[in-house]
Amino acid sequence: MMIVSSCSIISDDLSCKFSEIDCYRFNYSSIESFRDSVTEHASQWSLKDPADALSNLTINKELSIKSSNDAEELISTNPEDIYVLARYITENQKPREWLFLAEQTFLRSWNNLNR
Repeated sequence: MMIVSSCSIISDDLSCKFSEIDCYRFNYSSIESFRDSVTEHASQWSLKDPADALSNLTINKELSIKSSNDAEELISTNPEDIYVLARYITENQKPREWLFLAEQTFLRSWNNLNR
């Protein structure tokens, strides 16, 4: 019973505290580091080449994100804003889980993740 209960807690609330998800898969220390980390991730997981998705990244933009839904919506309409969103989330101490969800949206924007 305890095992079933703990699984439901994990599945109900996305949390970077559990090792099941990698909330730090991309490097946002610089635009070049980000591009390299996305390319490496794509290669590691046999995803499509992300070159087109990485060619038009936004570096500076004013953002005001109030929820994970805002972050996902921004990236679903503007996947090129993933880097600037990550910087915003980090600088404004927003939950890392918001970025993880936005990254998933970014990955889907250039690669079909249905497996």
